[in-house]
Amino acid sequence: MAENESKLELVENRDAMDLVPTWELEWWWYLVAVGGFVLIGLLAYVVFRKKTVDDPGRMEREAYREAISALASLSEAGGKENVIQVSLIMRAYLAKSMGEPALFETHEEFMGRHDAIKGLSVELRVAISAYFSELAAVKYGSVETGIFDLDGLKERATELLERIHTV
Repeated sequence: MAENESKLELVENRDAMDLVPTWELEWWWYLVAVGGFVLIGLLAYVVFRKKTVDDPGRMEREAYREAISALASLSEAGGKENVIQVSLIMRAYLAKSMGEPALFETHEEFMGRHDAIKGLSVELRVAISAYFSELAAVKYGSVETGIFDLDGLKERATELLERIHTV
């Protein structure tokens, strides 16, 4: 009987998947995934962000419109206050459109600065200086009350604004 015995041993039946090596997710794969998402997000931002076109004349036009509408909103009942408002409107326009510190200076400081409104012609600078001097004479004059020619103030201010704006 010993001769009938085989030398082969029967091994239990194994599943084929047990023979395939297993792969475990390493910790650094999480970092790779997060980095990929961040990179995709940055690329999407660069590609899809709104492109803003710098318009060099935008601030000047906006300041001009604001000044004209502020002059139009002045009322006759203002009296001496109208002169102060016209001066502030003009100074605010110069500050916005030309980067002048005129809004934060006194009349004497503005007139005494040699580089004030330097981008304008000499004739226009003289006209602006004369207009501001007239406004200062009324603002700081001894007249307590009075009705000033508001239409004249508005007209001259509008004329100066148009001349400055067209330069």
